[in-house]
Amino acid sequence: MKKLLPILLIAFGVFKAEAQDPHFSQFYMTPMYLNPGLTGAFDGNYRGTALFRGQWGSVLRDESTPMYRTYTASADFRTNKGFMKGDAFGFGAQFMGDQAGESKFGFNSGGISMAYHKSLNSKATNFLTLGFSSNIFQQSIDFSRLQFGSQWDGQGYNALLPTNEFLVNNRFLYWDVNAGLLWYMKIKKRTNIYLGGSVFHINRPAISFLGDKDVRMNMKFVGHGGVRFPIKGRFDLQPKFIVMFQGKSIETIWAADFRILFEERYPEGNHFRFGAMFRMVGGDANAPWRDQRLTSEAVILNAGVVWNGLELGVAYDINVSDLISGSRSQGGFEVGLAYVGKWKKRGPQTIYCPRF
Repeated sequence: MKKLLPILLIAFGVFKAEAQDPHFSQFYMTPMYLNPGLTGAFDGNYRGTALFRGQWGSVLRDESTPMYRTYTASADFRTNKGFMKGDAFGFGAQFMGDQAGESKFGFNSGGISMAYHKSLNSKATNFLTLGFSSNIFQQSIDFSRLQFGSQWDGQGYNALLPTNEFLVNNRFLYWDVNAGLLWYMKIKKRTNIYLGGSVFHINRPAISFLGDKDVRMNMKFVGHGGVRFPIKGRFDLQPKFIVMFQGKSIETIWAADFRILFEERYPEGNHFRFGAMFRMVGGDANAPWRDQRLTSEAVILNAGVVWNGLELGVAYDINVSDLISGSRSQGGFEVGLAYVGKWKKRGPQTIYCPRF
């Protein structure tokens, strides 16, 4: 089992996953990857974010197979004006890299996004946002690190034997188009609510290493939302959720964070937060939708601190799936960094934006 599990993980990631996107536990630290409508949705003039995720280190620690790694970075800013009073534009750019398994299967992507924040009231506390983004992907794989059945010589793997496979490209480019909606509202000084939805890979680009134009990226549908409200004193509670569909794969995360304000009179300022999430996944490629089942995948512990616009966040996945015997309950870890800044001469004037 020790040798078999990494092989199954690699094979699934390369051949059976139908090009599912990477996922993150700290999904609000990858704003434009979550929803293009989040472009420019922050309390400041500009924002920079970076996030790193590594997983399956416990399973692969004694193997030559490298750990699965995903990293992303983004930068966006917003204007103080839109077409009408209280409105604003958001513009951004993002980069993501992902590498999985022995074959170094992965991709690099970079793109731009734009959003328009439409004020729904005169106090600029209720907004509807429409966003769009587009990315260019470079997908790659190292065929020389793969082993095929035809290379079995009766006793073991023999690299000198032919693969008998028609391998066309080990590196190619494609692009996609994405869109998202976001609604958010400040109800009271420390109470807000938000709800969003987005769709990715609308044009369904071809993604086959064998040049098959019928093999296309599945569209991904995302729904997310949450609410924040005070409990007592400087303590706030933030329940939130995310639901994702791609092909027949399903993922849901249900979460709640506790926020401790360092200064009660500045609810959007410096604070410490900690919380827990519960992830469930499902999706059987051979089963109809009505027979899909969600199963427990991970319990996620997370914490973060915001100080003078700088945010540091960490998360750790405790695996509770059927892989628990191989993973020893260990899953993935993440560390993220974000900074929201304001121009010295002209700070943000247009919109209220909640911290997620």
